[in-house]
Amino acid sequence: MKQSLARDKSQISFDRISKVLAFIHNNLDSSLSLNDIAKQSCWSRWQLQRVFQSQTGMSVANYTRELKLSVGAEWLLDTNKRVIDIAIEFGFSSEISFSRAFKQKFGISPSTYRKRAQRIGLKKPIEVSRLSYNGLGSSVFLEVRVDTKEEFILKGVRGEINGLFSSSPNFSQIVPKLWQQLELEARDFPRPKGSLLGIIDVTKSDFDGSSLDYWAGIRVPEEAALPELPSLYSNKFEVLSVPKQTYAVVKHRGPVLNLPKTIEWFILSWLPNSGYRGIDGYELEIYPESYQPASANAEMEYWLPIEKISDT
Repeated sequence: MKQSLARDKSQISFDRISKVLAFIHNNLDSSLSLNDIAKQSCWSRWQLQRVFQSQTGMSVANYTRELKLSVGAEWLLDTNKRVIDIAIEFGFSSEISFSRAFKQKFGISPSTYRKRAQRIGLKKPIEVSRLSYNGLGSSVFLEVRVDTKEEFILKGVRGEINGLFSSSPNFSQIVPKLWQQLELEARDFPRPKGSLLGIIDVTKSDFDGSSLDYWAGIRVPEEAALPELPSLYSNKFEVLSVPKQTYAVVKHRGPVLNLPKTIEWFILSWLPNSGYRGIDGYELEIYPESYQPASANAEMEYWLPIEKISDT
């Protein structure tokens, strides 16, 4: 009974934050004061901040500002609108205040961002989804962003898998064995921080989602000299060069066994309504240092190669 009551309270809180999120998403072209947002919930401004932070990991103000700046950044790339017009459109008092906030988020000015013409650090609205794990439905918030990653080199082990959407998927049996093989081969070599990646090469796959190359590997540091590559980490590892790509990135929370459900939502639900299309490239699984794959609190990211759909 207590567990059921706790779940009910959690769902009520989730539903109210969902309402707050919808209000923010539909009113990005206004100033959106904290007081206005709090009126969409049953909470005071302080209570809303506390609950919103616990549910999303961000403050209301930071989330709203990052969304405004991200949409503004896309407008810089996709339209000829002046910076001052974009600033006013999203409720900034002046071009100066918009440019200052923009530089704090992206590290460069709006004009430089436009000149570089790369989609980097674009936060997308938090999505509300109901995923089913082991037959049990669960409402979750899913975070997506659009980012560009420069070319890099990976050393690791490779195997052939049938993917999530093939008629006979076998990745859940093969992928863990590849990671075990990587750990065995790399145990005598120092591991760079935050460098473990799973890579799915779909550039040469069959149309039915079979015959995909899966790599479990270690990213080679940019400063590594080319002569070191054959023996770096292990001379038993193969080398893969991953080209520069633009990606949609979803954050997966919880056991890695549930990752396929998140990917399924990402490709079947989020992508068709995103204004982007998927392309055949290299899909990435990026794991933090000391990742615990069975932990309910584990977090990793899945990177899907995309391109912007032209309006013309």
